[in-house]
Amino acid sequence: MIEVKNLSCSFSEGAFTKNKFTAISPISAIFENGGRYAIVGESGSGKTTLARMIAGLQRPDNGNVLIDGIAVYGRRGIAAKEHFKKVQIIQQNSASALDPKMTIGKSIEEPLSCFFHMEKAVRKKRCEELMSLCNLPVDYYARLPSELSGGEQKRVAIARALAASPECLIFDEATNGFDLPLRKKIMEEIIELQKKVGFTLIFITHDMELAVVVADEILVMRNSHLIEQVAFSGDTSVFTNSYSKVLLEASGII
Repeated sequence: MIEVKNLSCSFSEGAFTKNKFTAISPISAIFENGGRYAIVGESGSGKTTLARMIAGLQRPDNGNVLIDGIAVYGRRGIAAKEHFKKVQIIQQNSASALDPKMTIGKSIEEPLSCFFHMEKAVRKKRCEELMSLCNLPVDYYARLPSELSGGEQKRVAIARALAASPECLIFDEATNGFDLPLRKKIMEEIIELQKKVGFTLIFITHDMELAVVVADEILVMRNSHLIEQVAFSGDTSVFTNSYSKVLLEASGII
């Protein structure tokens, strides 16, 4: 279980000022093991900052993130490394997460070496299993990222993240830049993977239409605040905040 406890975060407004802007006002939330969650909001709402704090990539000003009851911030060395294994984040631009000079196989194998110290032959076998799981042809093993399409690069990023055997996968605007049919296909594949592997899925998006398809629970953010969190099973009446309804209307859901 992931517990977000009173997280807040601010950033400097510039190099020549002491002024700060609030990226995250105090937020608390719980993400149960194996659940599917969407964090929805417009650009600048704070959703990506929240995702980065959960992933251990952005230190909060106050509060903490607990993984199975153990605090993330304040940990060092092996303890911090264990957190990075448990929570993996897939960024919007998958290509930037892949070394352009590293083959697909070596890129997927890197976490296996880092976290599990597997022998070469064992790593390759596991890599091929992950490629098959993510609908990547095994003969892509020796290819470079530049030889793959955007959708295929996304699948490589997912396979690489799964190599760490994470308890939670965070997808930060993971389908942006793709046309609607490909976005839906990628999301269907992600949901199918989640069902097979059992990780907690946290999907970051500005698109309520995708959120209601992906998630069993939806968190709505606006101007650094978490304004609503609802369990969703198809009935839009569970949303009571006026801004949530604006997002639903903008997506053509109501």
